[in-house]
Amino acid sequence: MIAQDERRKALQTVKRCLIKAHGEIEGTADLLEQKLPNEYDRATCREYGTVCRTLGILEEQIASIGNQINQLK
Repeated sequence: MIAQDERRKALQTVKRCLIKAHGEIEGTADLLEQKLPNEYDRATCREYGTVCRTLGILEEQIASIGNQINQLK
């Protein structure tokens, strides 16, 4: 069985990886935003929507892991 300290360290590692991925994907979203001149174009661009949904999922997972880490302390 994994010790509580090992679980916390593993969750922190996963959280750091997700935060890094979020930052990289956010850069992609920023580039797409620059190329899409108005709100309508952003709303109808499938790729931009996918990137935004991915960022939302990552944010939820980062928050969830943060809560799990807090519960282990």
